Amino acid sequence: MTATPSRGSEAHTLRMSDTRVTPLSIAEWVDSDLHESLAETMRYRAARVFAVRSDGPDLERELVDSDSDPYRLLTRIPVWRPVDALCLVMTGWMSRIDIDDDDPGDDLDDVLDDSRERVRVTAAVNDQGVSVVVRRWDLEGRTDSFADGGEGIFPEALRVWWTAFDAVRRQPEGR
Repeated sequence: MTATPSRGSEAHTLRMSDTRVTPLSIAEWVDSDLHESLAETMRYRAARVFAVRSDGPDLERELVDSDSDPYRLLTRIPVWRPVDALCLVMTGWMSRIDIDDDDPGDDLDDVLDDSRERVRVTAAVNDQGVSVVVRRWDLEGRTDSFADGGEGIFPEALRVWWTAFDAVRRQPEGR
């Protein structure tokens, strides 16, 4: 996939060179665009939701809403027509992925002190599923991508939300 970003005042556009738009390509695009355009990329006070729409080879994202509680935010999102994907971005603390709980050389106090790290999580959901990109504070340029959405309650909440959203979205106009 080759992408060319262009920045407008409110909406951000991405031109795709092919038609394989996946939740992972959307999450990676939004994460990268935010990382390049924001001065403080890891200290959002609130989770943000972006609607993603396609127009031929272009994808456009637009901020829909924000809230300090991402689960409450999901309950407030209006049904947008048409929308091809939804992208939720939030910052917070995450357990370190690389800690070896079975290493007898690790001092428990040191492990507990270093067991969390600041991250920004960008999750995209569409008809194909959920994908997640995690950007770590201490490894500013490095991201971990989870094409299958990873594990946990949050990817599942997005899947459930998209299923309900999609059922409403597909109803004929006027109902």
